[in-house]
Amino acid sequence: MLALLLALASPAAAQDIGVTYNGHALRTTAPPVEQNGRVLVAMRDIFEAMSASLEWDAASRTVRATHGSTAIVLTIGSTTAHVDEQTVTLDVPAQIIGAYTYVPLRFIAEATGAQVQWIAETRTVAVTTGAGGGMPPQASSHFSVPAPTITSPRPNQTLGPAVDVVGSTTPGAAIRIVTYVYRKATGRLVSQVPGIVHDVPANGQFSHRIALPANRDLAPRDLYYDIYAWTVIGGNQSKPTVVRVYRR
Repeated sequence: MLALLLALASPAAAQDIGVTYNGHALRTTAPPVEQNGRVLVAMRDIFEAMSASLEWDAASRTVRATHGSTAIVLTIGSTTAHVDEQTVTLDVPAQIIGAYTYVPLRFIAEATGAQVQWIAETRTVAVTTGAGGGMPPQASSHFSVPAPTITSPRPNQTLGPAVDVVGSTTPGAAIRIVTYVYRKATGRLVSQVPGIVHDVPANGQFSHRIALPANRDLAPRDLYYDIYAWTVIGGNQSKPTVVRVYRR
């Protein structure tokens, strides 16, 4: 009876859900857990795969992870997290299940600039870093990649659905651009525009046209858009440059 009560009180272990990191199965010390449609993984499993440093403050029950120049802070049981200076609202909080601290996989991956894809056929969450992945986690380097500069659009500009993202970065590198769509009232992420990756010319200048999408449930005035741009060199990428804009 005690075992049954414990099982009913705990989130369901998503033993049939796999996680890959750059094309390789994530080595796990505890099975992934599915809660409210989100996949959580043991904290040390994902951060060690990312070669991130990790600090645990027992008094405040707070996790602080550093990946390159990006700092991520989560508090157990809280749906508010921080990525550098930005406050983010989580669908599910970090939490302790059994002997392990679990964190929401999509939030951790996207906070570090990785791409996340759900593969329904195999029930697998695929996390990919850099321009295209396919590199084992242990092969990634720790050298610093300079972040790109965005000269257009300007922060807080109101634009039509088509936007030209113009800037400069390391000549011969690649530029990766992803747009995240948020609800103004809550700051909650409502959608993500699939990213583009293009080579940067020898002069280091780039210009790429992207779309600020509509949302079937919310009017444009209810949304804002964060345009993220990363410089990508080999399997490594910079800290993102972020410009917030609005749609007409």
